[in-house]
Amino acid sequence: MAKRKAKAGEDRRPDFEEALGETFAEHVSPPVPFESATPQECCEAVCSVAGDDLTPARLAQLSKVEVAAIAQEFAEQFECKAPSTRKIKAAIAQTLARWPVGSLGEET
Repeated sequence: MAKRKAKAGEDRRPDFEEALGETFAEHVSPPVPFESATPQECCEAVCSVAGDDLTPARLAQLSKVEVAAIAQEFAEQFECKAPSTRKIKAAIAQTLARWPVGSLGEET
């Protein structure tokens, strides 16, 4: 049964990553240029700090230092001013509202 749950989560991972990218794109622009902030690029910026195996549980556990590092990653990747940590936290909260902890079958 655990394998089935894990498989179901993996099947939905692209949907989670797309939702994460869309949500971050909405929240970090401005200062990130709207036309540059594609969902894929935003997802990559978050995962470069939080890890490629990002889940809702991991997203919920990000530290203040990691949140600040994500903001800085957006600045570096998009060559602009860093979005505020408040914007990053809002994007995290909105992503978790769409994809709550455990929705990918991950351990909580």
